Order: sequence, then C-alpha cells, then structure tokens
Amino acid sequence: MEKENISSVIFKTALDGLEVWDKGVMLDSFLDEDPNATKYRRSISSLLYTYFRNRALIEFAIAKFARDVDRKFMTLISVALTEAWFHTGIPKEIAVNLAVDYAHRRYGSRPAGFINAVLRRTASMNPAEIEKDAPPEVKLNLPAVLYKRWKERWSEAELANFAKTLRSKPPFTFRLLTEIHEDELKEADCHEVKTDFKLAPFRFYGTDHPENVFRRKWLEEGKIYVQDPVTVFSALLLNPTQNDIAADLCAAPGGKAMALAELMNGGTLIASDSSFDRQKRTVENFAKSKCGDISLVVSSDGMAFKESSFDAILLDVPCSNTGVGRHKPDALWRFSIPRLNGIVKDQKRILYGAAKLLKPGGRLVYSTCSVESEENSVQVKKFISEKPQYILKEEKLILPSETNDGAYVALVEKI
Repeated sequence: MEKENISSVIFKTALDGLEVWDKGVMLDSFLDEDPNATKYRRSISSLLYTYFRNRALIEFAIAKFARDVDRKFMTLISVALTEAWFHTGIPKEIAVNLAVDYAHRRYGSRPAGFINAVLRRTASMNPAEIEKDAPPEVKLNLPAVLYKRWKERWSEAELANFAKTLRSKPPFTFRLLTEIHEDELKEADCHEVKTDFKLAPFRFYGTDHPENVFRRKWLEEGKIYVQDPVTVFSALLLNPTQNDIAADLCAAPGGKAMALAELMNGGTLIASDSSFDRQKRTVENFAKSKCGDISLVVSSDGMAFKESSFDAILLDVPCSNTGVGRHKPDALWRFSIPRLNGIVKDQKRILYGAAKLLKPGGRLVYSTCSVESEENSVQVKKFISEKPQYILKEEKLILPSETNDGAYVALVEKI
C-alpha cells in the first residue's frame, strides 16, 4: 500500500511539473520549490527528464491512435507511457492503472475510458519498433523547429551524432576545490576527466556512481563542486589576476565566480546577479568552498556600477540552452523563433550595458550555453561593428560531447 501511495504521488507530481512547465515555469525551479518534487526529487526528475529525452517518440506513438488530444490528456498519457516504456521499476500494468485511476478521479469516467484505450494499445508496443517508421526529427528527438534549423547547418551524420549526445544522460562530474588523495578518488570509483579544451589548473573528475561521492561528504565539506567541465572555460579565457578588479555579472549560483576567485587568488571580485534567491546559493557555495572572498550584489542585470569600473568582466548571459540538452532536456522543447528573438534582444541589452563598465585596456568574456549563432558569433560581431572601441580577440564554440556540455565564449578587449 505504501509503495502504491508513493507511486501515485510521484505520478501526480510529475503531472504538476509538466502543467506548470507548459505555463513557462522552468523545470529546475519546479524541482527546487515543489514539496513533493523535493521529497522525491530523484524519482520525479528521472521521470520528467526521461519524458523530455523521448518526447518526440512518445507523442508520435500517441498520435497513431488518437489525433488532436487535449493537452491535459496528452500530458497524462505521456507520463504514463514514459513509466511503462522506460522505467523498469514499475510494471506496465501499474503505470497504466495509475493514469486511468487519476483520470477517473479528476476528469470522470469518459475521459478515463479514452485514456485507458490509448494506453492499453501504446504501452504494450515496443518503442524501438515504432521509432523505425518515425520521421527523422522523431528519431532524433528534436522539435520540428530545431530539426529544420540544424539540418541546414550540419550533415546528416553530424546532426545524428549531435542529437544522440543531447539525448543521452550527462555524466556526473565535479571539480576539486581542495586536494583529495588519488587513492580516495579511486576508492570512490572516480576518474579524471579529459576534454578537447584546456582545463588546467582546474581538475575535474567523473564517476558512474555519484552515491560514492555523496557518501564521503566531499560536497558538504567544500572539497568539490559539482559542475560540467565546460563551465570553467569562460573563466580561463578571461584569466583574471590578483591585480584585477573583476566582476561576474550573471553570477548565481556561483560556479563560475568560484573559478574566477581560484584563478585570482586574491584581488577584488564582485559577483552580481538579478535574482536574490539565486544569490543565496552563491553565498552558500562560496561559504562551503572557502576559495576566496567576494562582494555579492543583487541588481537588475547586474548594472549597479559606475562606468569603467572593472579590469575584467565575465558575462554568462541567459540563453536558449540548446547546448546543454543533456542536463536540461526540456530546454530543447522550450525553443521557438519568437522566444529566440526575445532572448537575443535581452542579451544585447545586457552586453551593451556591461561593456560600459569596462576600463580602457580591460577585457570581457561573453558566454552562453547555446549553439545558436544569433546568440553567439552574430551577437558579438554585431556589437563589435557598432562599438569600434572594442575588439574581438578570440571566440570558440564548444559542442556537446561525451565529457562536456556545449558553450560559446568570446573574449572582447576595450581599446
């Protein structure tokens, strides 16, 4: 009975998550704030992330038996089908029964009968067999808008490899903040992570068994920080020193600011963000890490500073997140051209405002975790063309791989 109750709570909470996601709430925010999502985070995040990693196929299969399904019913069927197809811990029959019982209680017998009929037919099918007859974007689990954009950019093989990487679960990786003996790391089944881009002096490790890491309390003791290796590349490109007055203007939750502090080993570092709640996490992370002192600021767009205040600025702007589909699989399904245009507009405002804060001879690193050119090279080169006192020194697009997420970075210098 207890197991059935928990299964029902997980199912209902997952539905709640998708309902608020449809209204624009970020999935991470829901998992952080909803009481049941927090209590059963591992199970619910796994269920929701698995759904988004297979959303195209799930909706394609449902459409075989039911057209123009009401969104609330589509969500319900999709969660149940995710459990039935991809979560071996729950029998298919139980997954179907949970959905039908929930539908009966909330919507009545007729909708429940419809949902039961669709699920009985789809849940028993083999998703691999269904995928064989699916169109290319479904096989790649891409929204039509992204498939159309990306197929014009990459070859068929390149796009298939890229989509496969985005669809996979990300490895568990962390950065050492203090020295941990190699024997301890080996005992925890951790291996050093090597990437195609520079990481030194930072050291990253990964493991297929994160429970071994958490059991050793390294995170609580400030010995490690869980992050993807690509996140420190922007800090390395900025390369701040003790003599710099530096700022991370989109700092929360503090991972990149911690990397800056470690590189500076002193000096003045300001970490600013527009979100008070997210800055609480920055404070917590710095307190645990003991990697240096910072000044924290909360302001809209981090612009509460005088012009020509900083020698070095890190500007990791909000973006479409198309390079981090492994960690944020819902981001791909949030993508749209109108939303992209809005993001680009916001990025431009932030970039132009931040550039004014740079001293002559100072440098700014603009970064995103997107692979869209409008947010990256096009944005930066337009800025350079309109502001001749700034020059582009270097830029790099890093695509997702087995070891890291995707990112774009550009180093700009003020003459």
